[in-house]
Amino acid sequence: MTTSFFLAGVMQGSRRAIDATDQSYRAALRGTIEETCPASVVHDPHELVLERYGDRVPEFRQALTAVADTPVVVRGRLDPQVLELLDTFHEMARLAAASDICVVWLPGHEPSMGTAAEMYAAFTAGRTVVTITDMRYNVAVLSCSTVILPDLATFSDWLAKEGDPLCTTS
Repeated sequence: MTTSFFLAGVMQGSRRAIDATDQSYRAALRGTIEETCPASVVHDPHELVLERYGDRVPEFRQALTAVADTPVVVRGRLDPQVLELLDTFHEMARLAAASDICVVWLPGHEPSMGTAAEMYAAFTAGRTVVTITDMRYNVAVLSCSTVILPDLATFSDWLAKEGDPLCTTS
């Protein structure tokens, strides 16, 4: 059976705009995984969201800006675009939980609530959660990680060493 990976990591972080952070880490993670586990499937929520909504990103940004400027937010009264985006958020957390391995990228000391939700979903589903971060003091990171690694090079080494059992599931 093919091993599936889910790439979790900062997209929005604490920024008001969606997809405001550098996403180049995703290609590096994918390349490392595909080199070590060539038969694997890699689920990248950034790619999935852009495939689905790429031409509608400005519409979503505008709708989220309106929410940010609303003093009292009631979910049932949100614009349909925002509700659609929220449904996608839940869908991505379910995909993280369904994947064999959740690879988490949390650079520096920037937490990500969306990434935390994906980590939690994967961890509670009994999946392997490999977190690449310096945030070893963060209770959420400690609670929802199977393995914590400091950087991409260490992840590459770790995956090469652990690759045989991880890259083939039964």
